[in-house]
Amino acid sequence: MKRAKSLLFGLLSGIAAFLAPLPVYAEEETMAEKMTTAVYNTILGIGTVFIMLVLIAVIIYCFRFIPSILERFSKKKEPQAEQTEVKKPVSKPTSVPAAAAVSVQTDDTELIAVIAAAIAASEQMPLDGFVVRTIKKRV
Repeated sequence: MKRAKSLLFGLLSGIAAFLAPLPVYAEEETMAEKMTTAVYNTILGIGTVFIMLVLIAVIIYCFRFIPSILERFSKKKEPQAEQTEVKKPVSKPTSVPAAAAVSVQTDDTELIAVIAAAIAASEQMPLDGFVVRTIKKRV
């Protein structure tokens, strides 16, 4: 307790010593005293702004690490869920003909119609004004 009081007293005396050259109210100051006060105020103001800008830059820099941290936490939870699942035995497939190995293409005509209608409505133009050529699915 005594040590905390002495630390607090030392901190307050240090702040008071720093602010001592800054006069609060002066009746008659010379030009040199006014300039000294102006320099102190300028340094204090610019220093505060600079420190806050550096702090904001550090916070923005730390945003690039957030996705990797979130991935670590999500990866730890997923394996636990997979361990509780019961795995079914998989039968070995027999020889597959080459024709069956070709991937099946899905019919995207309904999807194309919905996308075309949405674009036409947002652009306020008829459906004949454009053509949907490809649809690429991004993962």
